[in-house]
Amino acid sequence: MIARALLASARVQLKGETRLAGVMAGVVQPAVFMAVTLLAAGQAAAGARTAIGCGLLGLWGATVWRFGLVLRQERQRGILPGIVSRPTGLVVVLIGKSLGAVLRSAALTVLTVGVVAALAGHPVHIAAPVVFTLTALAALVSATTLGLLLCSVFLLARSAVRIAETLIYPVFILGGLLVPTALLPGWAQQLSTLISLRWASELLLDAAAGRGQQPGDWLLLAATSACYAVAAVVSLRVVLRRIHAEGTLELV
Repeated sequence: MIARALLASARVQLKGETRLAGVMAGVVQPAVFMAVTLLAAGQAAAGARTAIGCGLLGLWGATVWRFGLVLRQERQRGILPGIVSRPTGLVVVLIGKSLGAVLRSAALTVLTVGVVAALAGHPVHIAAPVVFTLTALAALVSATTLGLLLCSVFLLARSAVRIAETLIYPVFILGGLLVPTALLPGWAQQLSTLISLRWASELLLDAAAGRGQQPGDWLLLAATSACYAVAAVVSLRVVLRRIHAEGTLELV
């Protein structure tokens, strides 16, 4: 039943989504990040790290906006209360709808990053494509759990869009997506261990270079993602109980 609800929610989201939303998240943003980085750093920025970093940054941005905007769209259409009251629950429907949107953006992001890197004269070579693909899927799952955690903010705060905007850059910096974490201050390096996309980036770089991946990186990616997932489910349940008790869903 849950799998059917996930697939149905993803199909509904893909059918009702405008092409512009996917193009902005999957094409425009990654292309701009790649272009700015290459123009700013030149040859020093050319290589797999920049391509993978921009790809993960595009994925993170798409996750933040798609998860949050799905909630706002459902509220504007007047169907969010119905979703909340369904037996499958908000979490299942939200994951399905958001994944439908994020997967499209992720596919466009991969294509965009590859094309921009090739046009810049530095095509990305993946030494271990199978391992790289599996790692990329793990990164997608991790970003999904983190995006789900942010949904509570969109349900409670009127200024959720502004909050989401400010959250993109700390993850981008602390995750070492473009700037290696070794260049960060000591306190920032400690905080970066809590960002799952940091470990996803390290694993993807190892796979792209054909190096053996570190088991510790996989362990930390799994641990941080699991913590995000648990925190997301708990926070959403708390928020939904508050909404049911106060009847404030339509007032947010």
